[in-house]
Formats: sequence, structure tokens, C-alpha cells
Amino acid sequence: MKKTLTLAAIAAIATASSASAQEQTRTKTFEGPNGTATQTTTVDREAGTFNRDRTATNTNTGKSVSSKLNRQRTETGSTVSRSQSGPNGNTRSLEGERIRSDSGSTFTGTATGRRGNTYGLSGSRSRDGQGNSSASQSVTNSAGDTLYSRNRTTTRSNGQVSRSVETTRAKGFKKPRRAPRRPR
Repeated sequence: MKKTLTLAAIAAIATASSASAQEQTRTKTFEGPNGTATQTTTVDREAGTFNRDRTATNTNTGKSVSSKLNRQRTETGSTVSRSQSGPNGNTRSLEGERIRSDSGSTFTGTATGRRGNTYGLSGSRSRDGQGNSSASQSVTNSAGDTLYSRNRTTTRSNGQVSRSVETTRAKGFKKPRRAPRRPR
């Protein structure tokens, strides 16, 4: 009897661990008076992948918007690829790689706007063990000219926090507004 219970427990543990390591897909749908939407998310923790596809269609006009997001874990960080298509067929995309280190991370990538303009993206973050940190981001155009940059430094000393932010923007360049986040 004891052997049977032990074997059953081992089999249950083996089955549970293999089930949790499998790829998991979840699909959500919405149907309302003015539109429909579908989101499919696939996560594979063992392989280190995350994929999300979204589509929304206006039932009055028949026009659709869609977005795709793919992330892949790597030995040094992760890669990301994202694209969005608007109702008139305009597409924008972003691709890049994040590399982690013991004291922070760096990001390098490219973005293509809806009008076809290509931008270089870069950023870095670092932190030491004393609570001091720094972060920087920059956007360059296809000619290599810096359109936008932001540098932040935070230092802690004797119970005081000092924060410095420096932002530069090329004439005529407007940083894209971040879409407001919906409450969940």
C-alpha cells in the first residue's frame, strides 16, 4: 500500500511539472454593439517565449486594427518585435534587444513609423548597491542625428536624494505621446 501511494505521488508530481512547462495559449474575445475584438496570448516558459496577437474590427465600417508582440528570452536578456496596423493600412513596428548585466541593462533597436520613417533607439539603466542609479534614452533618425535624448541620475547620500534630469530635443521633433493606459 505504501509503495502504491509513493508511486502515485511521484507520478502526480512528474505530470504536474511537465504540464506547467508546456506552452499555454489563452484567447479572449469581445463582441459589442460597435465592434469585435480578439486577443490570443501564447506563453512557453521553458522556451522563454511570449506572443500576443490582437485584432479589433469596427462593425459599422468593417475596418480593422491589429497588433503583434513577440518576446524571446536569450542567455543575456531578451529580444522584442512588435508591429501595429491601423484601419487605413498604416503600419508601425519596433524591434530590439535588451541585454542585462549585474548592475543594469541596455536596449538597442529600431522603430519604423506609420509614414515609413526609421529611427534608431537606445537606452541604458544602471544601479549600484548604494541606491544610486542612472538611465538614458535616445532616438536617432536614419542619418544618425539625435532627435531626442534624456539622461537621469539619482544619487543618495546622508539620507538625501538628489535627482538630475537632462532632456534635449531636435527642433521640430515631438516625442510621440504615450497612449493612455486603460484600467484593468
